[in-house]
Formats: sequence, C-alpha cells, structure tokens
Amino acid sequence: HKQVPPPADFHRPAVIFSNKIGAFDAQADVGGPLVPGSASFDATSGTYTINSAGYNIWYSRDEFRFLWKKMSGDVSLAASVNWPNIDDFHDRKVVLIFRDSLDDDSRQIMAAQHGNGMVHISWRAEKTGQMTDVEYRSARQPRAGTDEKGPQTFHPTRIGIEKKGDAFQLYISWQGEPLHPEGEPVTFKTNGPVYVGIGFTSHLAANVLTARVRDVV
Repeated sequence: HKQVPPPADFHRPAVIFSNKIGAFDAQADVGGPLVPGSASFDATSGTYTINSAGYNIWYSRDEFRFLWKKMSGDVSLAASVNWPNIDDFHDRKVVLIFRDSLDDDSRQIMAAQHGNGMVHISWRAEKTGQMTDVEYRSARQPRAGTDEKGPQTFHPTRIGIEKKGDAFQLYISWQGEPLHPEGEPVTFKTNGPVYVGIGFTSHLAANVLTARVRDVV
C-alpha cells in the first residue's frame, strides 16, 4: 500500500446529512469518498459506529465521515477508540477534529489515533495547504535480527484535544491512567464558529472499514 498526494486542484464536495446523531448536529462525507459512509449511535453503550472509505485525512485534501456541531470559544473533546477487528488495515484513523468548513481542503487541527496505535496532533494551517504533524508512539521493540521497529506493544486507552484561545493541547491515556498532556500546545488561530467533532477514514479510497468511538465528552 503506497499513497501519493492528490492531483493539484482536485476536489470533490462534501455530501451532507442533516440528521442529528448523538451529541452532534449533523454528519457528512467530507471529500465525497468513492463509497458512501454511514454512522449510528447506541445511546445505551454511548458508542458511535462509523463506517467510512476515503483515501486519507492528509496532504492538501481529505476524505472521511465526519460527525460535527458548530461551536465557538474554548472547547475540549475526548473519546475512546475501539477497532472491531484489530488486524484490519493499520493506517486507518479516528480523529477528534476542528475545521473551518466542510470543504475537503479546509484549515483544520486534529488529534488522531491510527489503527496501529500511533497518535498524532496535526494541522493544516492554510486552506489548500499541506498537513503538519507531531507523532507519539508507545514503546516498540526491534524485530528479531533487524533494526526495524515492530508493532506497538499496546494501544492508547483514550485521546483528547483541548482548545484554549489559540492553543491546542493533545491529551493521551496510554494505559488507563487519567488523560494527561502529551507534548507542547500547538498554536492554531480560528475565526468564529468552527466545526467540531469526530471522524474516521479507512485510508483506502474505495474500501469501507469500521471504527467504534465511545464515551465522547
């Protein structure tokens, strides 16, 4: 599996669904993935099940299923990610994300948990611009007889992101301990209300995978 950046000036509009879901006002397939996504909410367990194709949330444009509400001021968002099949594709990712718009090239900042357990905070500082990230991984041991690192020894229990003014702080619970700051805050300026919510991309342009996101606060 190898990804390349999308062609210059290539875009597809979001497909928007106005139905409320759980704590969120609406949802959308940002970037018009080749296969439509879907999402449901189980109020008893507090779990969102999100199905999505989409090549990525990266480079200069994104494709993913997005559950959102418009919010202003200081906001914190936290959730726990569960992969129905831990052996599924490891580049898939769940995001806790703040976006200017539903355009596929919107300015944005997000906390993401990948299928392989890696967590990052990443941002697109300018519309149509490229993404920047800072990555965090749990301890990994070298593969036998090589210098190559093996898989992570465990997956995070919970992730979060908090906006205070123009400072965005990533939070992680690696093994069930209380959420705690990881790394330094990132400065990212917002103007007025932003789209705040959870999203998922399979990281495969035409293949739908599933993530479960629970205890969203």
